[in-house]
Amino acid sequence: MVRVNELIEFCATTLDSARFLDASLNGLQVAGRDTVDRIASAVSVNERIIRAAIAWQADLLLVHHGLFWGERMGPLVGPLRTRLQLLLQFDVNLVAYHLPLDAHPTLGNNVLLANALELTIAEPFAEVNGRPIGVVATSHDRVTLDELAAAVARLTGQRPVVLAGGPTNLQRIGILSGSGYSALAEAAALDCHVLITGDVREPTMALARELGISVIAGGHEATERLGIQALAGILGERFDITTQFFPDPNPI
Repeated sequence: MVRVNELIEFCATTLDSARFLDASLNGLQVAGRDTVDRIASAVSVNERIIRAAIAWQADLLLVHHGLFWGERMGPLVGPLRTRLQLLLQFDVNLVAYHLPLDAHPTLGNNVLLANALELTIAEPFAEVNGRPIGVVATSHDRVTLDELAAAVARLTGQRPVVLAGGPTNLQRIGILSGSGYSALAEAAALDCHVLITGDVREPTMALARELGISVIAGGHEATERLGIQALAGILGERFDITTQFFPDPNPI
């Protein structure tokens, strides 16, 4: 077992979380029991995930998308109340790391996506509040848009949305998980042939076409699994505790 405070301190140091200006509350969001022997992890907290963690007898739920964002303090009604009530009733800690887990150079979602797709990282991009979150990567051999989309599908287990707007053969590839469509113009300015992200909006298709860049949207949840799994794995090894990832597949 490990004390919650020790685990949180380790995460804060490892992820350098204090240096990020983030809409999410990073670190401990809901306090539960003082010691941890079992960590459940997931991309996003919701009632289904909380109930699965409780059934698995988790002491702590580690997520990328937590309950508390911005300065919202209430009212605690509806689904938010139910989620919080379950965590408190069963004494489960809730811990979340958002931008620090996107940006980390070894545990980050975007670095791990590049590695899993066998791409070489060339440079960071997509700054949020002064910290780069995404990466620009290159392919060892020029890969086609269809080949890269198929590789993303194999990695995520679901068919991506593909918006063809750039060249067929790709070499420079921007990667920004989650709602990375917001960095499309920046990726194009960095001579990326395609942006791999999680989700897109209706105007993204026309903008990609006009910028001359393609988009592969593999799903928000699906493109952000690797970071939280890697962090949970590190915690399991460091503190000799049991971890379990709970997927919650989402086509968006």
